[in-house]
Amino acid sequence: MESKQALTSAETLLRGVKVQLKNAEQYTSELARLHKTAAESRLRAIESQLALAFALCAIAETEIRYSRPDEATKVVKKIRHHAETIRTHVNEPNHIPRPSISDFLKQLTQLEKCTEEIELRLR
Repeated sequence: MESKQALTSAETLLRGVKVQLKNAEQYTSELARLHKTAAESRLRAIESQLALAFALCAIAETEIRYSRPDEATKVVKKIRHHAETIRTHVNEPNHIPRPSISDFLKQLTQLEKCTEEIELRLR
């Protein structure tokens, strides 16, 4: 009788361990999915910030074209701020998927070149 109770207790314990393992696997899977979703969201946010910064370059150039250097200077400051923020996020480890980093760094280089050209025109 004791061996039957021990066997039943062992079976119950085994079922509990299986449930815990299944829960652990579900947790791990869900956590991985959420990390991936978060990285993709951060990727899209950086893409949006870059698009905004390039749009600001066009606005600064328009301000120069219409002889409004003070406004162009304000816009350039915004562009610099965006570029700095983007660079911080791109350089942060595990913030965005690794394959995207080099493309973002190239775009940042283009943005800085555009900004420098605008600043030269303002001098």
